Amino acid sequence: MTVEKVRTGVNGLDDILDGGIPRGNIVLISGSAGTGKSLLALSYIYYGAKSCDESGVYITLEEFPERIIENAKTMGFTDIEELIESKKMVIMRTDVFDLEKLVGGIEDMIESRKAKRLVIDSITVLSAFSEKPFMVRKSIYELANMLKRNNVTAIFTGGIESTEEGHFGVSVEEYAVDGIIRLFHKVVGSQFVRAIGVIKMRGSSHSDTIHPLGISEVTGVNVLKDLPLPENFRV
Repeated sequence: MTVEKVRTGVNGLDDILDGGIPRGNIVLISGSAGTGKSLLALSYIYYGAKSCDESGVYITLEEFPERIIENAKTMGFTDIEELIESKKMVIMRTDVFDLEKLVGGIEDMIESRKAKRLVIDSITVLSAFSEKPFMVRKSIYELANMLKRNNVTAIFTGGIESTEEGHFGVSVEEYAVDGIIRLFHKVVGSQFVRAIGVIKMRGSSHSDTIHPLGISEVTGVNVLKDLPLPENFRV
């Protein structure tokens, strides 16, 4: 059976994902602050709206939409406001005080926009608003099930603890997502080095190599799949 793939539009990423993300998958992009998670996620929504005729919803739980838009324009997304005005994509900030209402509000937005792509930036914030981890897990399960029902291909961003490789908060990646992409930002010698690796992707083959990652004001996020990492790079 042929698996339909959703192209991310991120230079080099679709290549290491064997063509893109399987339609309907939920993918976690994890990494510490400054690794490029939000920019990669925004690139996914932007590309869908601009080049694939797929409406997208970008939900931010931390940053204000105006700031996201201004930053995006400095990274080459010069027509992002036009896409928003034409309702091909929306960037909205929501407060996390009632997790049940949050899930319902996201579904309403998806249905009204007929959205095929969704980003939640950052899923880690959910755990900060509940003293009961099981309630967070329940809400994330409900969110994941709702996205599956609507055949939405989604990206969640999440922070990680420096002492826990690949994990954060309530370990949502353990039970609710189909794919995990890990971003790195390390000091190697006298330089900062960015990198990206695909840990898992249900329903698709993918590269098992950690690749260099570049961020440019002209071309945005780029997976430099043909370049080697420094020999002394350590994850």
